[in-house]
Amino acid sequence: MAKEKYNLAIIGTKDQILGFKALGMTAVNANNADEAKAKLFELVAENIDLGDGETRKKYAIIFMLEEYMAPLTKDDYKKLNKEALPAVVPIPGVKGTEGFGLTRIKRMVEQAVGSDIFG
Repeated sequence: MAKEKYNLAIIGTKDQILGFKALGMTAVNANNADEAKAKLFELVAENIDLGDGETRKKYAIIFMLEEYMAPLTKDDYKKLNKEALPAVVPIPGVKGTEGFGLTRIKRMVEQAVGSDIFG
């Protein structure tokens, strides 16, 4: 059996994600945060059948616009972090970064270490 490769996906507005399709990524259009969240969980749930009853996640990394990730709740993150893959990575939109990615990393490090090491 041929070895299946992991895929990459991006979730965002049509005009912001179209170019990523040319790179071979799965481009998923979402018009708002609620729609993006639903599509994110659909992508996370996708698996590839490896045969002999074995499966693995289809996507290694799912990129998502910061503005769509900001409304995700702690419970959403718990569901997303149950398994190592896929990694969900925030990316800035056309307006530039809103600082969400750095804020999220800061919170995760603070939770793991017990203090704010970024000052």
